Amino acid sequence: MKRIAPLFVALGAISYGIPGSLFKMAHGDRVTDSLLLCATFLIAFLVFSLGRCLLNPSNRRVPDHKLKWLVVISGSSMGFTNTFYLLSLAYVPVAIAAVMMMQSVWLSIAISCLVHRKGPTVTQVISVITILLGTILATGLFPLSQSISWKGMGLSFLSALAYALTIQFTGNVGANLHPLTKAQLMSGGALIVILVIWLPTILPVHHLATGLAWGGITSFFAMLLPLTCFSFFMPQLPLGIGPIISSLELPASVVFAFILLGETVTFTQIIGVILIVLAVVVTNLLPLRLKRQYQKMNL
Repeated sequence: MKRIAPLFVALGAISYGIPGSLFKMAHGDRVTDSLLLCATFLIAFLVFSLGRCLLNPSNRRVPDHKLKWLVVISGSSMGFTNTFYLLSLAYVPVAIAAVMMMQSVWLSIAISCLVHRKGPTVTQVISVITILLGTILATGLFPLSQSISWKGMGLSFLSALAYALTIQFTGNVGANLHPLTKAQLMSGGALIVILVIWLPTILPVHHLATGLAWGGITSFFAMLLPLTCFSFFMPQLPLGIGPIISSLELPASVVFAFILLGETVTFTQIIGVILIVLAVVVTNLLPLRLKRQYQKMNL
């Protein structure tokens, strides 16, 4: 499990980079944000609920109500992540919102260090700096030639904080629960947040069938695949590695925007993507290489 954990966490992170393009494509079919978000999170909750029902009773069980509600509340961070990000786009360009969103890398490491009372390693610090530099290049933010809305910056930063909490919760809260049970409870918490915030604005509903179709597609990439990968494999990763791997979301969003939307990708953006990927690869391979060298020296 531990050997393949980085691969599946990376798959989940890459999956998170796809919904942004899907949302734009859904807008082209005149599907509103309210309908799409409600459909996305409702479908995910129903699928995870069905999966939980298929488990053995022992795997479905939650030891106590306190833990159950703690996992549900922790899942609300996913709902806030999507809500704050979409709201921020009304005030700032996607590039700036993406840069602020990537602050989740160092925020998640900082939260993890505080919780475990352990400082970050030199490799992690270098990786975070490299990722932030790659983020600025990959989003085409440099050079900055426009005014910035501090309201939009604040909303996108709140989105990054919520995403950082999601990464921590999937790795630490309810670790003794079956991953599907945990995913179902977390998706329930996210659904509650989405319904409370977005359901009042969903009426009048137009293009319902189209909205449900797009909701099913976005649900797979925004919730089902990443939450399953994170719930099963995030707890298997060493401290601080999960947040760094999660930064693959940005390169994925650039690549899929090029493939699905035909957006222009500059040479600077390509360099930024390469920097982020290198940071993730080095962070995961360097400790293994050092460990093997240490074992050889002690043979």
